[in-house]
Amino acid sequence: MRQVVDGLLENALRVTPEGAPVVLAANVSGSGLTVEVRDGGPGLTEADAAVAFERGALFARYSGARPVGSGLGLSIAARIVQRLGGRISVRTAPEGGAAFVVELPGIPAISKQT
Repeated sequence: MRQVVDGLLENALRVTPEGAPVVLAANVSGSGLTVEVRDGGPGLTEADAAVAFERGALFARYSGARPVGSGLGLSIAARIVQRLGGRISVRTAPEGGAAFVVELPGIPAISKQT
């Protein structure tokens, strides 16, 4: 999970202009864990979102137009999340850019023992 969050944060920091927000949020509920990485960067179009987790798709679209990574990170993140039994998605962030949402199922409750 650390690799996934690190990769999503690295992407957000790469495309977000100075002074715009990058938000990392986590929520634990009875159904599992949700982690969001949101930014105030340029965001993604619906067409981008449809292929965001395909190897090299966004790299091919934006190389030379804006800062990009290797084109492998989002596809690797998607595979890791799937292997953990979860799902990853992307939508428009309230901050104006992209919001990547990772949902993992059933985290066992931690109980206090006295």
